[in-house]
Amino acid sequence: MSEEEIIVKFPKGLVGSPELNEFRVFEPEGGPLKFLQSTLKPEIFFTCMDAAAVKADYQVPLTEKEAEELNLQSEKEAMVLVMVIHHEELHQTTANLAGPLVINTRTHLGIQAALEIKKFPLQYPLFAAKEDLAIDFPAGLLGFPHLRAFRLFEPADSYPLKFFQSADDPDICFTCIDIASIQPNYEFSLNDEDAEALALEAPEDALLLAMVVIPQDPRKMTANLAGPLIINGKTCVGRQIVLNTEKFPLKFPILS
Repeated sequence: MSEEEIIVKFPKGLVGSPELNEFRVFEPEGGPLKFLQSTLKPEIFFTCMDAAAVKADYQVPLTEKEAEELNLQSEKEAMVLVMVIHHEELHQTTANLAGPLVINTRTHLGIQAALEIKKFPLQYPLFAAKEDLAIDFPAGLLGFPHLRAFRLFEPADSYPLKFFQSADDPDICFTCIDIASIQPNYEFSLNDEDAEALALEAPEDALLLAMVVIPQDPRKMTANLAGPLIINGKTCVGRQIVLNTEKFPLKFPILS
């Protein structure tokens, strides 16, 4: 997955970091996530999302001074991002709607607005409004054979990322990615046992997902291509299979 990036100047810095005025903004192709990295201190970076992907009707009421500072000639020039706050329980991840970043894509100037927290929450649930799909894994997952019922869900416009949460133990939640988005030529043959368990009538009925490992530096996230999840889209029955790690890497870099 390729990256595109721009350099954005924040003349007033960000809340809590007024000395950091310049950031790289980059994203994996097809995103929804974007990353904001300080050019002065590269070890400092933030995870963001397009505000519209978090809340479709989200609008930033800029003051006249802020609008003047940004020198926006039209709404189409504005990129509005919200910072994502990660939690140990992934399904509790939130977005900060009270401190959006507004960037002029023409001039590459940006500001962080400060909105009223009674109207714009600091911790807006990222996944609360998304419908989910109940998936049955009769054989469980590797390392979790006792967990057989799962929810598959995703935030709006989040392709290719999805989230896989145990219905029995909601604290167990995995990040997944559509394999086709990172390896279009990914192919393998099912053995008789797996084919019988999945009962796929046609290849297009199969949803192929890979588990994603997100380290402290999310730019180094990897996907497990050796243990894909296969879900029959018609029956909502899934199975995790094991492939040869010499051909299918356990840690395939997503942001290559």
